[in-house]
Amino acid sequence: MSNPRVLIVGAGALGLTTAYHLQLAGAELAFLVRPHRMEALSRPQRLYSYGDHEIKTLSSYEVFTSPADLRGHHFDFVLLTLDGATCRSEQGITTLSELGEALAGTGTVMIINGVGVGLYEHVMATSGFAEKDLLEGTMTMFAYQVGSSGTPLPSPDHLDLHNSADIAYLKFDDGVGFYVTSKPRRASKAFCALYSRSGVATCKRMPRSVFVMSSSMFFAFTVASELNGWKGTDELIADKALWHLSCSSQREITGLKRFGLAGKLATKLLTDKRLEKMMRNSDRKASAMGFTEFNRFHHGGKVLEQDIQILENCVALGEAEGRGMHATRALLDRWREHRLSTAPEG
Repeated sequence: MSNPRVLIVGAGALGLTTAYHLQLAGAELAFLVRPHRMEALSRPQRLYSYGDHEIKTLSSYEVFTSPADLRGHHFDFVLLTLDGATCRSEQGITTLSELGEALAGTGTVMIINGVGVGLYEHVMATSGFAEKDLLEGTMTMFAYQVGSSGTPLPSPDHLDLHNSADIAYLKFDDGVGFYVTSKPRRASKAFCALYSRSGVATCKRMPRSVFVMSSSMFFAFTVASELNGWKGTDELIADKALWHLSCSSQREITGLKRFGLAGKLATKLLTDKRLEKMMRNSDRKASAMGFTEFNRFHHGGKVLEQDIQILENCVALGEAEGRGMHATRALLDRWREHRLSTAPEG
């Protein structure tokens, strides 16, 4: 595939960081954004890398502000960077429908970057994209828009450079920058080959059931982290009752019938101790930015509505299968009580 064209819907941290790596891979880029983002994208974008404390530059891209303007343009891939809650909102449904009218049936492959059970089906039904043209995927790096409230910050030595950027990101030491589902096979392999051409990060393929399962179960951890006051992984694990509730919720989610054999195996293998080891390893990998600091900003605020919807959907699915889902429901109930008790008066 030479000079593939990629349209990125949304120009937030995920969209710009992924675009930078796709540009390194030789892709021709375009963004679909709301009109008020045009001015910000009228100049090259600056990305601060926590890994080497350098500024990376993203330039040479087109910008569209209406899906109708996409008619007559060819794109090999469309990256839908809207989170799950936004995809289900009135504006999100309109965007998906208009994208489908402009691009469905043209051979364009859409990669859904939001996560959670039921999102794939929602996007397919709303956009009209066929199953052969739909992938799910996500960036594995941590990234945020510089200047947003509550973000992590680097050490004072690098703060000025960081503050001069539009986006800050952290690539983990395993070198994997993106995951996509393994089917449809041709589209999955083509995107992985493209992304990995960047030379600085790779894309890996994952069975769809494992992708949705692993992304959905994680939010039991982030909700428990908020209940623990975002004190850090060690402090959460030290709260044995809350940690066990979080782990039990994760096992309830992996045990949903839709995850099949992979879910059955995960339910047996993911003991409290094994999950502890996994979270401590994630904490270590993200230490340059701060694992808890990023999750507090991102999952404690920016995509919180999506995360809660995912847990609620998992409870509904489990109960429809005759499963108790007691731990996940208890976690959600405690979270709601916590939110009510900490909400400002008036």
